[in-house]
Amino acid sequence: MNAASRVRLKPHYALGLGALLLCGGVTQAGPHVHGAAELMLAAEGNKIEIILNVPAMSVVGFESQVVSAEQQQAVSDADALLRNPEQLFSLRGGQCVLEDTQVDFSAITDVSLDTEEEHHAEEEHHTEEEHAAHEHSADAEVVVDEDHSDIAVQYHFNCDNSAALEQLRFGPDGLPFGLEQISIMWVSESGQGGAEVSLKRPYVDF
Repeated sequence: MNAASRVRLKPHYALGLGALLLCGGVTQAGPHVHGAAELMLAAEGNKIEIILNVPAMSVVGFESQVVSAEQQQAVSDADALLRNPEQLFSLRGGQCVLEDTQVDFSAITDVSLDTEEEHHAEEEHHTEEEHAAHEHSADAEVVVDEDHSDIAVQYHFNCDNSAALEQLRFGPDGLPFGLEQISIMWVSESGQGGAEVSLKRPYVDF
């Protein structure tokens, strides 16, 4: 599944991500492989947006729907880690500061942690007919791949100059979640490209 298809975007971030997804070779996610993940990066002006798409098995140890308190705790622990990208990777150049993070566990929890409260607030203002339409729309927005479950995270950075970005490096302990490789695709005002990071080379230069 394409990571971006499951992340509910905030309006002011949609434009930059749209440019990334329209890029040749970026619109379709690759085959699901345990131990492998995908990262997509879009840079424009003073903004950098990153989508990290990781198999749920690698992050929480299972890819079925959450049914126990132990599994729910694993999701909560993973959520706390994923919301702190400095524990996963670093950006060199551009002087970037994290502005916002969106985490989507809907593949294993039925609802994104970022949209659950928003959904309940909206319900209070809907009639039964509007509610039915809203539920139908929500089902259309959150489509779970029946073959596997992925967790998608979107990071929004504000930078002094995204064009000055030189490197993305994972660490300091190598790739996160026991991953063996991460496919990276990027697009910026100066061009686009792709690379693969591994345990032996946990970084990519732009």
